[in-house]
Amino acid sequence: MNIMTEIVTFQTIENVTKEEFISIVDELEKNFHSLQLGFIDSELLFNDVDEEWIIIQHWDSMENMQLASKKMFDSPITETFINALNTKSVKMLRFHQLGVWTKN
Repeated sequence: MNIMTEIVTFQTIENVTKEEFISIVDELEKNFHSLQLGFIDSELLFNDVDEEWIIIQHWDSMENMQLASKKMFDSPITETFINALNTKSVKMLRFHQLGVWTKN
């Protein structure tokens, strides 16, 4: 399996609280991403210093990751999430997984 990792960093618009945004992402992950072909898992992080959010997702292939990304802009389920973003702050990185180490 050629696992892909997508790391997206961004800030939200000013009037969205941390609690509201966690709820928005919870809905996005449960009702959109987790239903997409090839989705493995996701993680939400927050950098208090820069007030920057990070979402890390794992996918089973580049193709399925790209397909899900395209579907995001056509789905009414993702609208609340997209509207909460400061779109100028969004940065997306994609990586092929080359190794995994776990605690023995």
